[in-house]
Parts: sequence; C-alpha cells; structure tokens
Amino acid sequence: MLTEIFAHIHPIVVHFPIALIIVGFCYDVVMAVKKRSLGPGQGLWIWLLAAAGAWVAIATGPDDDARGVTSFIEPHEMLATLTAWVVSLIVVWRLLMFWKGKRAFVKIPLVLYLAVSVASCGLVLGTGYYGGKMVYTDGVGVSAKGAAVNPPVSGNHK
Repeated sequence: MLTEIFAHIHPIVVHFPIALIIVGFCYDVVMAVKKRSLGPGQGLWIWLLAAAGAWVAIATGPDDDARGVTSFIEPHEMLATLTAWVVSLIVVWRLLMFWKGKRAFVKIPLVLYLAVSVASCGLVLGTGYYGGKMVYTDGVGVSAKGAAVNPPVSGNHK
C-alpha cells in the first residue's frame, strides 16, 4: 500500500498548494476589503504552507512518465516553477515586513501585493489546467488493467 501511495504522491500533493494559494488570496482580499489594509502576519501561515506545498509538488512530479508522450509537460513545468517562485516571493515579502515590524500593507503596496497574489492564483490554475490536460487528454500516469494507457517513450528517462 505504501508503495502505491508513493508511486502516486504527486497527484495527492498537488491539491494542497492549489487550495492554499486560492484560500490565501481570498483571505487576503476579505481582510483588505474589511480593514482597507493587511497586516503582514495575518494569514502568513497559509502562504508558508502554500509555498512549501508548491515546492514539494514540483519535487514529486513524475517527470519521466510524461517525456515524449504529451506536449503539455513543458507549459505545466514552466507554470509550476513560476507559481512556486511567485508564492515564495509573497512569503519573503511578508516575512521581511513582519520581522522589520512594518505596519500593514496599505494603498499602493496593498494593491501591488494583491496583484502579485492574484498572479499566483492565475499561475497555479494554469499549472493545474495543463496537469489535467496531461492526465485527461493524453492519459499520462493512467493505468488500465495493470498497463499504462500512454507509456513513457523509451530513452526519455533521465
């Protein structure tokens, strides 16, 4: 059973950063609208978990299963990497403000922060879209009766 779980860890892990990024953004928007500002420590733990989850999702991606059998791997990987970096930027930005004892994001910094946050949502949704295309259109990682629906092309493994 553990072998089966680890063989399919990527599809299990990826849903956490997707949900956390969207929840983090929604939380930030609600707090920003409610208070017209956003403290750097408010909801920070959501973004910390989202960033960690994004990097874990990248690390667990079954790269070799998709090489040569789908055209969606390159945009999926590119968007995943951009997502992880943008979410990490959000975390670093908030941590720096928190540690320096800065007051809340207000006015222009708040708008800039929310723009970066909404970009992270777009990136993670785009990443999920291409991941879904790999599975549902090309059958990457899908097995039927014990055989891969779209097996990796020989020689594409690193």
